[in-house]
Amino acid sequence: MTVNEEQLLRDLTIEDLQEQHRDFAEALGMENLIKLSEHFGGTSIYVPQKRELVKQRVYGMIRKEYDGTNIKDLASKYDVSESTVYNVIRDILLRGGAKKEAACNIPGQLDLAECLLALQEKL
Repeated sequence: MTVNEEQLLRDLTIEDLQEQHRDFAEALGMENLIKLSEHFGGTSIYVPQKRELVKQRVYGMIRKEYDGTNIKDLASKYDVSESTVYNVIRDILLRGGAKKEAACNIPGQLDLAECLLALQEKL
């Protein structure tokens, strides 16, 4: 009777691993280490820092909270540079700023394009 790889993996313990692989097993658990090996075995992978994992969420919060006057506050609140905040809100600035954007979004108010469309429909 020969022992196959699946059987060996099923019975594998941290003590069976080489020293350099034990930290991964302790952090991930044996089952997840085996899954990681199945997906990325033999390749080099980059493991991002926690800050990198949340970056897009932080940028979305900055866009949402930007009011046209609070670049320094946002930089401080989210522990990023002011230039990072500028880069994140660049599209808002190019459209004319958050205050202008907010003023144009008064509930029930038509914009010029909507008025022209309404006039064309009446003609």
